[in-house]
Amino acid sequence: MSASFSKLGCWLLRKLVLAVLIALAGFATYGLWLFDRNAENYDNDPGVHVAYHEHCQRELAALETQIAGLEAAIASQEQRHEAALRVIKALGKLENTWDRLIWNNAQQRANDEQLLRMKALARETDREFVRLRRERVLKEHERGAARIELARVERTLNDLDNQTSLKTHYAKEAWHQVRGYVALIVAVYLFGPTLACLALYYGLAPIIARGRPLRLAGAPVSFSTVSDATEVVESALWPGSVFRGKKQFFATADDDLMKKSRLLMSWRFPFSSLAAGMFNLVEVRNVRNDGGRRITLAGSRMQADQFKVVDVPEGGSLVLRPAFLAGLIFKSAEPLVIRRYWRFFHWQAWSAGQFRFFEFVGPCRLIVAGDDALQAERLMDGAETPVPVFRVKQSKVAAFTPNLECRPVRAVSFWRYYAGATRLFEAGFSGRGLVVYAKPGALGGIKSSSWYRRVLKVFGL
Repeated sequence: MSASFSKLGCWLLRKLVLAVLIALAGFATYGLWLFDRNAENYDNDPGVHVAYHEHCQRELAALETQIAGLEAAIASQEQRHEAALRVIKALGKLENTWDRLIWNNAQQRANDEQLLRMKALARETDREFVRLRRERVLKEHERGAARIELARVERTLNDLDNQTSLKTHYAKEAWHQVRGYVALIVAVYLFGPTLACLALYYGLAPIIARGRPLRLAGAPVSFSTVSDATEVVESALWPGSVFRGKKQFFATADDDLMKKSRLLMSWRFPFSSLAAGMFNLVEVRNVRNDGGRRITLAGSRMQADQFKVVDVPEGGSLVLRPAFLAGLIFKSAEPLVIRRYWRFFHWQAWSAGQFRFFEFVGPCRLIVAGDDALQAERLMDGAETPVPVFRVKQSKVAAFTPNLECRPVRAVSFWRYYAGATRLFEAGFSGRGLVVYAKPGALGGIKSSSWYRRVLKVFGL
């Protein structure tokens, strides 16, 4: 508890110190700008400042007179407009069909002419009223500027009387002229992030979380299975099978297997293969007909729980980020099928920062690797009832079955989100299927900078 309060106190102290520095920088910058622009004017003869002060007073008095005249004109136009409306209403009551047709046709025509004049007067007074109000607003802005200028000149005269130094004078001017703006900037710095986090967590996040989940495919014919975590993978390569993977993980293979290099994982996705590190690969084929052979994969650094092997049966598939892929095994008679999905117009894609997904279609065997441990979560229990929701950090998701419904789930605690310990959204999976994810701290085999990992994730790599 004491450690938490200590961290909170340090955080508040840093915020306050930076707020003070921001305020001082604002005042100093504006004061230097004023000094550079008006330094010579301050040393003028005091009579010049007195004359300018009298000019500002006369200008302010003239503006006050103009505004008073405009207010009187506005009141007059309002009275004329109201009088025209009263006459129009009275003439409407005098309208009589019998007088118009038989008894008093001349009077009705005179009333019509007066009605037209009153309507024209009402339109004219309305236009004049709008013009006068607009002009009054402009004059009030000029009056405000004149009052500010007059106050500045009075402060200058006061500083000259008190023989205030040039630097002190412009420091005081900076305080008087920009203190409101500086206070606003400091308030935005102190409270803006908190208000934004509150709005996102309690306002936007629940709306997005209630949106339609992302689902890439229907229920598969059969589900994938995953092996236990291991430091070294020894896999059988049966006749007609092909292994294709990264050279950094390839350790050994039986001597009678055919080995060669391959430039890219898939010529259908050349740029994606290059970006995900799936180039300059090793390809191993079993061209014999007398039983299986063995290949071995191991990491460059021996770490526990580095590999998982996912068997994707025929009729099944797995959505996988290729950066987590160490290698795969498939039958040479059946070409490797990789499907691509783009999801630009979906909340889940925007909240997760991933717009493309790669689906590896079985039968094949995927060997998944991470710099740290990988874990698998099967979303079903012994009674074959789907688990309601499994949540995991979005950046740690390595693979999942495409039939799962994936939706953004708001972070559990606001304070952890506000402190930056978690992101606003986590990935929530529901349905029946498999999710493979990295433990906290895993980089998924990508050893580049964080911005590069984010770019790769946008394209599903």
